[in-house]
Amino acid sequence: MGSFVKVNVLTRLIIGFSALFVITTSVSVYSILKLKHFNRASVQMLQAGDRMLGYKDQLSDSLLSEITYEKKFVITKDNMFYDRFVEAGKEFALSLRGAADITDTFGSKELLDSIARGHARYVALVGEERSYIRSGKPYRFDRYKAEKETVVDAMIKDIKRLESYVASNTKTEIEGLARSGTGALRTALIMALLSLFLGVVIAGGITHSITKPLSVIKKKTREIARGEFDNPLKLSSPPEIEELAHALNTMSKQLAETEKVKSEFFALMTHELRTPLASMKAGLILLQKHSERGEHERQKVLTIMSQECDRLIQQVNSLLDLSKMEAGIIDLDIGFHDIKPLMKKAIAEIKPLSTSRNIFFELDYSGKISPVRMDPERLLQVVRNILGNAVKFSPNGCTIKISLKPASGGFEFSVTDSGPGIPKEDRAAIFDKYRQAETAVQAGAKGTGLGLALAKHIVDAHGGKIWVESEPGKGSTFTVFLPG
Repeated sequence: MGSFVKVNVLTRLIIGFSALFVITTSVSVYSILKLKHFNRASVQMLQAGDRMLGYKDQLSDSLLSEITYEKKFVITKDNMFYDRFVEAGKEFALSLRGAADITDTFGSKELLDSIARGHARYVALVGEERSYIRSGKPYRFDRYKAEKETVVDAMIKDIKRLESYVASNTKTEIEGLARSGTGALRTALIMALLSLFLGVVIAGGITHSITKPLSVIKKKTREIARGEFDNPLKLSSPPEIEELAHALNTMSKQLAETEKVKSEFFALMTHELRTPLASMKAGLILLQKHSERGEHERQKVLTIMSQECDRLIQQVNSLLDLSKMEAGIIDLDIGFHDIKPLMKKAIAEIKPLSTSRNIFFELDYSGKISPVRMDPERLLQVVRNILGNAVKFSPNGCTIKISLKPASGGFEFSVTDSGPGIPKEDRAAIFDKYRQAETAVQAGAKGTGLGLALAKHIVDAHGGKIWVESEPGKGSTFTVFLPG
């Protein structure tokens, strides 16, 4: 049964139709063979009956000729009539042997034996009488005449009985064939009904094995439409339907992840957008209520509001850039540029934050790095995001290592932090938008999950690769490869 589950729909249909074909063919062949048997038996029976009747007529004609020639010989004493009597006797014997050859068909052997004995007696009587005639001796003519008539009458009666016997046996055989035909018809009907039942069972079983999992899939689809993504399908079904169920499970899982990501995104964006807006609103309230504050404090409030506004604009721009890249409509200003100035610029931009937390950078520029084809502004975004994450997740007072070196077909730069590390199952997901590693969430690091997704799109657009090597509790190393 387990192996049948793996049989595809087409093979199941072929098996079902083949079984129905075999059953139907068997019934048809049985019926045809029985009909041929009845037809052959009927033809043989009728042919045997016709032959037997023919022999009966020949026996009658031959016996009549014998009687005629025998009487003429007795009256005329002419040997010519006796010779003709002998010839007629040979014809009678030949017909009798022909009839005897088909006696098994009708069981008339006893009747033919009686005719043969009577004929032999009749020929013997004529022979005895001829001997007396040829010798000229007197003999009892009346006795021979009476005995010959008795023997002849008995043969004629037996020959007539032979016709009746043939007709009776023919009727009996026909009745037997009729009974056999009725039995064969009954058997054929039983086989036909059985084949119909088996056909319905086979067709129903195959149909059920296909429609049942489809019904389950239909039910699961409705559940997904209602937002219920739990309880994945586990079906014992044909491979095609099993693949469909697997695809539906995959879709359900992805929709569940999308729903989770959407919820996380709204939570993150609510925090990321609400915080700067709340800061700006608080600053405006302070300015409105305390307009008499000194110029220094006014500038301080305005600086905070400006920083929060920049932060808000940066988040919106990241969303717009990521949407454009996903749609494939962003333009890159590609040219040959040196990577080192970009690294220095990104480090300088993040220097105030790293210094406030006593975080230091250790640079390793090994080997000669030739100018490469890139969009400097876009690549600067990549470096900013990677360095920013390294500073964000590293503890105070640690060192972040930055490496820049030639590689086969291009160059690599990597950033190694001392953060909480990334579990293996999260290493691919962190490059998806709105996704953060579980360790980052546990560490309380807030973010939109856009930085690494945006960095991956930019690196991919340059024909490069970005990946991470990490172990929980031992930090992470982000590496970017760009072709030369």
